[in-house]
Amino acid sequence: MNGKRFGIEALIIVVLLIAVAGIWWFMDRRATAERERLEAAWEARTAAAEAETARWTEALAAGEATAVFRAFAAGIHPQVLPERRDSLDQAVAALLELPAVEGVHVLGADGRVFASSDRKLQTTGRLDDRDAWVLETTELTTREGARAGVVQIASPIVGPAGPAGFLWLAYDTEAARGAARPMAPPEAAGGG
Repeated sequence: MNGKRFGIEALIIVVLLIAVAGIWWFMDRRATAERERLEAAWEARTAAAEAETARWTEALAAGEATAVFRAFAAGIHPQVLPERRDSLDQAVAALLELPAVEGVHVLGADGRVFASSDRKLQTTGRLDDRDAWVLETTELTTREGARAGVVQIASPIVGPAGPAGFLWLAYDTEAARGAARPMAPPEAAGGG
């Protein structure tokens, strides 16, 4: 009888071990599935947040370009265009100190160059066909530049008798976006 009892107890222990292993396996599968679901949800939220951040950064960079243009244009009085070329050259040089500003032209109503960041344009004194659209602007106009990430902004400088000149600015929104990106914390960048 002792042998029978031992066999029954051994069978009960084996059944219990199988039941415990089955429960553990079932719970582990559920936990793994839940973890995978949460990871996928986290990745989707992270991707959505990154996309939203990129959209806002792009909008801020474009707004920054327009703000820089407007601030510079506000400082140019139509009557000083032909008389104060040295002041205009200094203003253009100062504007080029901003990392995202790639180029500036201050032009007369007839297209003559009063000041420019482009030395070739200063030598020839006239716009080439590529930039002739500037002379046709009647209001603040923005368009894509020749290189991706660069916007061109142009506007007439209006005096009492109408357009006294034109202002053109090339602005690198990629550089502006790069400056707007937050730095990674040291542990994420591998520093600590």
